[in-house]
Amino acid sequence: MTEKTTLQALIDAARAPLRFWIDRYPERAPLGNLCSYVPEEILHAAGFTPLRLRGHATSPGRSLSRGADAHLQSFTCALCRSTLDQALAGEVDLLPGIFFAHTCDTMQALADLWRINVGPDTLVEVAMQPTNLGSPAARPYLIAELGRIRERLGAFTGKPIGDADLRASIALYDEARRLVQALQQQRERLSASEFFAVLDAAQVMPRERFNPLLAALLAELQAAHSPPLRLAPGVPTAALGARLILAGAVLDEPRLLDLIEELGAQVVGDDLCSGSRHFSGQVGDEGDPIAALADYYLRRPPCPCKFYPDHDPGQYLLDQARQVRAQGIVFALEKFCDPHAFDYALARPALERAGLPHLLLELEQSPSLEAMRTRLQAFIETL
Repeated sequence: MTEKTTLQALIDAARAPLRFWIDRYPERAPLGNLCSYVPEEILHAAGFTPLRLRGHATSPGRSLSRGADAHLQSFTCALCRSTLDQALAGEVDLLPGIFFAHTCDTMQALADLWRINVGPDTLVEVAMQPTNLGSPAARPYLIAELGRIRERLGAFTGKPIGDADLRASIALYDEARRLVQALQQQRERLSASEFFAVLDAAQVMPRERFNPLLAALLAELQAAHSPPLRLAPGVPTAALGARLILAGAVLDEPRLLDLIEELGAQVVGDDLCSGSRHFSGQVGDEGDPIAALADYYLRRPPCPCKFYPDHDPGQYLLDQARQVRAQGIVFALEKFCDPHAFDYALARPALERAGLPHLLLELEQSPSLEAMRTRLQAFIETL
């Protein structure tokens, strides 16, 4: 493949509707999940491909029906409303099951609604990871919970999950994390929408297919001794304008990325649940695989739904900004998402003391693009 066709293959995989799964990947059965705190390696070791469900904004032209309104209040985040809407419309019927993570009350309620409305034969489980990651009880509790998930999936498939299966899955997913971390060094050769499409592809296609494609793309990018792909020859990278970091939860509004670049800025880093945070670090192959997975979740950068005494969200973002020479941070938060709203309130004082400009955008089910453009333009012009 050429650089363009390899990249396009990843973009196509990221945007392919779920109904085409069997045609695209007949060798793998998908199992849905809604959070990076769902242990993908265990799902994979059970014989499934973890498939992250996303909101409607990733499917142009798809609007929310009134099905979800009968079950969720209007002040529920767009991610929960739109994924429930997909389930009620029968769009996820090919999934034999789905895993949630107990990250907020709304997500827990969504799991209950899924059990009631989707069907008695569908596996619906919640990964109950500890909330206080600094507690002495967090590690033994998490080891027990991951062990429970392992047993539950083994019972569901009728085949116990062995340590060898787990280690093979951990190695596969660690390789994907390593490749994505290498892509971080090349992200200025891609547009923001292309970069995040690659990360989206990893979360909705078999890693057995994703890893070789990303390895090929990296080789092609590294072999191309040319300026970043978005620049004309001889134009310095600085000509792209303001360097921004995106922070928040799940980014289901890809048009935000296009707006940023249309306004002359560039996304040089992110702290997103569906972005780089999902691929942080390595699990490793030492010792018991369940214990290794537990340790991985306890040491990786925590989501705002978790409490870790040594984690300062403001200082963490300042460190990220210094590493990539960012001039500002755009918080792209789901409206009505309390954990991320509280985290923003905690991070804001440190950013203001350091003089790092930031902008808060609350994303709704059907956002006003022109209002978003106006606010982004004003922010970028100040930089």
